[in-house]
Amino acid sequence: MKQLATIFLALFITAISAQEVAFQKFYKLNKEKSTFSINVSASLAGSFLDDENDSDLMNIIKKSSDFKLMVFNNEDTVIAKNFKKFKRKNNLKTLARIKENGSKAALFFIEKNNYIREIIIKTNSNTDKLVLFGLKTKITKEELAAMIASSDIEVSSK
Repeated sequence: MKQLATIFLALFITAISAQEVAFQKFYKLNKEKSTFSINVSASLAGSFLDDENDSDLMNIIKKSSDFKLMVFNNEDTVIAKNFKKFKRKNNLKTLARIKENGSKAALFFIEKNNYIREIIIKTNSNTDKLVLFGLKTKITKEELAAMIASSDIEVSSK
């Protein structure tokens, strides 16, 4: 019985550690270049939004956890290069990219078992900072598409 309990505990610990989200792995690898990092709970993030005006965003927050905001010193573009490698290694799919006046933003996601498991937003400009915002979630592509379609944000191309 003791052996069975020990095996179960070992499997449980392995399962918990395997659930670490990709953006946290990126942070651990590049921690020394970080100038600011904060974890935010879903309840705290939701308290800053108006339920009526931000219903789509509230829907994502309700289905999400493990919010992390990271700001990196990117003077020598090492972090940007590391993120590019990280993106390939973890099969991040690009949902949207925006460039304007030297500033860039991109929205990436990781899909597993027909669910979007992580959403990562990367932004940087001509300055020496790179900002990443990541969240762990469990929504379908259809749910995300519906949220984007019902949003009042206008997207145009030149």
